[in-house]
Amino acid sequence: MDNLIENIEKQNESLFTLGSILINRANINNERTKLLNVCTLIKGFEVGSQNYIENNVMTYHVPYIRVGDLLSIGKTFVEGNDNLIYCSFDDILIAFDGAPGRNAIGIEGAFSSGIYKVDCKKEDKGLIYFELNSSLNQKIIKDHSQGTTILHASKALPFLEVAEADNETKTKLNIIFSQLVANKKKLQLLKKQKNVLLAKYF
Repeated sequence: MDNLIENIEKQNESLFTLGSILINRANINNERTKLLNVCTLIKGFEVGSQNYIENNVMTYHVPYIRVGDLLSIGKTFVEGNDNLIYCSFDDILIAFDGAPGRNAIGIEGAFSSGIYKVDCKKEDKGLIYFELNSSLNQKIIKDHSQGTTILHASKALPFLEVAEADNETKTKLNIIFSQLVANKKKLQLLKKQKNVLLAKYF
């Protein structure tokens, strides 16, 4: 089980590196347009720490994603309601508060106001995901980050760019993106199975 997990994680590292090479090359070789011309960023909803439910998996509770969970999903839940903003497993999430530029895919639940969800065409997901991780846009986010204790970079949004890449490049990036999402789903299932085995035998 551990070997399977390690192999998939290594594959994801290689896929991410390949996508990064492609997008950084596209940013050099192509004209660029503003990111907000091709997608919308939807801000999450803040519920307040008094409403957090730790380690609770009742059917009416949903995972609540904060900026730290973009690195490693936590165990915070909240009661589901109409005010929450939800994300699906293949949605792209990016933070502009706390850790500007940090982003993730492969997470489901509701998310906090420090995080934005990308709303775009399915065929643009690979392009946008790797653009948010590109050297170009990570520098833009860093340059527009303000604050001493907690960084904020929402002012970077109008300046983020996306390459006007050809269909071949977009297709390649989308294939890589789709494989990353599929691998993250496999990892999620494997880790759940591992925890079940550990609980049963140890």
